[in-house]
Amino acid sequence: MDPQVVRCPEFPPDATWLNTRRPLTVGGDLRGRVALLDFWTYCCINCMHVLPVLKKLEERFAAEPFVVIGVHSAKFISEKDPHNIRRAMARYGVMHPVVVDPEHDIWQLFAVKAWPTLA
Repeated sequence: MDPQVVRCPEFPPDATWLNTRRPLTVGGDLRGRVALLDFWTYCCINCMHVLPVLKKLEERFAAEPFVVIGVHSAKFISEKDPHNIRRAMARYGVMHPVVVDPEHDIWQLFAVKAWPTLA
């Protein structure tokens, strides 16, 4: 195995994406980039505390092959609704792409155990 290759599972093809014109793919859109996945939910205060740090990273590395992708993994039923997630993103100024993970499929692929988790 090449030590410079990092393997990452693809996002589910039927996932809902916010703040992007189309679904992103690991094999296409993220190839050759450093991607920081932020597993969050909009009712989590600790997740909200991470958002300013992510914004600073996005600004600092704007000219680099770096991208932040939010993975919104709902804790409560109302948080599964993309409309509610979009409103929360507007409220908190989230500008990066966010994939909606209502059933924790992506969460499980990355063995996430708590909010927030950065991968």
